[in-house]
Amino acid sequence: MKRTVEIIFTIIGAVFYGLAIGIGALFVNLDSNPQTRAELESILAQDPNVDPNQISVDQLINGVATGAWIVIAAAILAIVLGILSIVFLKGNKKPKAAGIILIVSGVLLTFGTFGLGLFGGVAYLVAGIVALVRKPKQPVVEQETNESY
Repeated sequence: MKRTVEIIFTIIGAVFYGLAIGIGALFVNLDSNPQTRAELESILAQDPNVDPNQISVDQLINGVATGAWIVIAAAILAIVLGILSIVFLKGNKKPKAAGIILIVSGVLLTFGTFGLGLFGGVAYLVAGIVALVRKPKQPVVEQETNESY
């Protein structure tokens, strides 16, 4: 049985997780741009709800960079698990294992990417459900009929 649908959805999900890696990489490099630092300082200075003694621009940038690294790690893990699932689906080797991996990774790693991998998670979830639900076609066996006239 061909598992083309599952493989295509898994590839689509991996591409979306790749986009999450790109977005995370943009946020990791946030502190290297002096214009970004100046804008954050002006935003923090203008906001009346922010106490300048409680949070600094450096703390804010470090927190964003840490979150970005978590997004990158979760998205890389999602892509690796997607590739593993494709290997399991090729040739219909272990479709149940691939379906379970896709469902679990799609749900958990969507949260691990703080929602940036939502579309990838949905694609993995669809591929996982299809991998578990599809049954191989049984060959049709003709039955002999005993007809007496």
